[in-house]
Amino acid sequence: MNDEDERPLPPADLDPEVVESLAVFEDEAPATMRAVAAYLEERAEWEESRSADGSEETPAGVPERATVSVTEIGGTEYRYYQWREDDEIKSATRKVS
Repeated sequence: MNDEDERPLPPADLDPEVVESLAVFEDEAPATMRAVAAYLEERAEWEESRSADGSEETPAGVPERATVSVTEIGGTEYRYYQWREDDEIKSATRKVS
C-alpha cells in the first residue's frame, strides 16, 4: 500500500463544490496547508462571533436588540433569539447547520 492510498478524505457531509475546491491544495506544502487551516479556523470563529452578537442576518420580525444564544442539539446548531415587546417576551429559532 502506498502513501496515496492512506490520504485522508474530506468529511462526507461537505458540499461537493467545497470538496472540489479543496483539490487546489493537493500539491501544497504541509506548512501552507496548516496556514490555510489556521486561517479557516480563525475565520469560522469570527463568523460565529458575528452571529452571536447579532450582526448576522436575523429572521424576519426579530429586532436587532434581540439576545442570541447558540445551542447544538444532536449535531444540529440552532440560534435562539429572544426579546421583549412591552410586557411580553418573544422568541424565534433558526436552524443553522
